[in-house]
Amino acid sequence: MDMLDEKARREIVKYLDLHFPKDGRARLVTFSPERDESDCEYCIQVKELAQELASISGGRITAEHRSLSFARGNSDGFKVRRVPATVVTDTEGKYSMKFYGVPSGHEFAALLEDLVDAAKSDGPQLNEETVKFLLNLNTPVHLQVFVTPSCPYCPRAVRTAHQFSMVNPKLIDAEMIESMEFPELVDRYSVMAVPKVVINDDVQFEGALPEKIFLFKVKEAVQRENSDAGVRVAESALSNGAQEERAG
Repeated sequence: MDMLDEKARREIVKYLDLHFPKDGRARLVTFSPERDESDCEYCIQVKELAQELASISGGRITAEHRSLSFARGNSDGFKVRRVPATVVTDTEGKYSMKFYGVPSGHEFAALLEDLVDAAKSDGPQLNEETVKFLLNLNTPVHLQVFVTPSCPYCPRAVRTAHQFSMVNPKLIDAEMIESMEFPELVDRYSVMAVPKVVINDDVQFEGALPEKIFLFKVKEAVQRENSDAGVRVAESALSNGAQEERAG
């Protein structure tokens, strides 16, 4: 069964014609379990949506499908942690803008915008301060953005997280998580409202914050991570010193 009706297809083609860069290309890579997709309620829909987008894109978008075990066992697995997953990337696989769950409702717009960004050669349009900080990161940053399809503010938070990841794909891992499809994560992070952003399991906030404040929250998470690392190093040094003293 088609995921997109004829009207939606026409609107998508119109959007791609208007916004996709000339000769630009983007990839959609979807993931499901190794064998039994019946254990993954929305995996078939995610795969079919990617294939339909590719089929109407006029060659501008390609769709691939892989297993979760492949993601975990290969360097080009895009750090996929769970299924169903959709990854937006470029032709070289440099980017990894992830959607866990079906990117439907308002999130479909974020998916299309990510595809346009992936096809560009000049990267995301972010403030110079933001780009400078993200490029000079030395600490991994994990961004989880919890959403629902009916939330009109959620795509902005998802887009900011994904654009941050484009600046430094090696250290910034950005994920959209569809709350209704992952109730165990909703419980773990006490998601009461969306969008909710969780950074490195440590810093959390609600709302589609402006880029500058979003960056401030990332800086806060990085500072905490570095501080905790420093404490661990100091504790290790003290422990080693005590052992050497006893040995002497």
